[in-house]
Amino acid sequence: MSAVPAWIQILQALLTPTIAVAVGVIGFLQWRTAHQKVMLDLFERRMKVIDEVNDALGHYWSNEGNLSDFNARRRLALAYSSSRYLFGEDVTTEIKRLVAFATELSLLKARLEKLVADGPERSEVIEKILLLEDAFEKWLISFPVLCLPYMTHDQRRIGTLGDWLAERNRKRLSYADKP
Repeated sequence: MSAVPAWIQILQALLTPTIAVAVGVIGFLQWRTAHQKVMLDLFERRMKVIDEVNDALGHYWSNEGNLSDFNARRRLALAYSSSRYLFGEDVTTEIKRLVAFATELSLLKARLEKLVADGPERSEVIEKILLLEDAFEKWLISFPVLCLPYMTHDQRRIGTLGDWLAERNRKRLSYADKP
């Protein structure tokens, strides 16, 4: 019986852990790919909600401030119902506020059309409409800022071990630890 050289025995012993490490790396990369796909799908679903709100707002601008039209209300209702599952309570509440703006604006404009003569009641309704439109303008500025944290793509690249350690150290330092 011939003896197997020592270097072959060492290579045979290292083969199993090498295969295990390779399988682990492949498994991690598959998980990472699946995770990125889920994040992209979530981004697309969230973007669809924002697009529905923007389409309703586009309808508002193209129809002389008419958010009470059936199509605009349908788009807002769809955006609201979807946002409850895709965003936090803050975004959902803001879409609900937009629906309330649309409803109140519709009622005030219908009331204004019924008032024929100039008078204190007509001036009061016009003042309410102007205040509501001012609040709506502020909503238009705040809504995209509110949605922005939900739309980030911070999972684009796989960080290195050094990146991970730097991130952990930054978190550790954030607990009032001095460097």
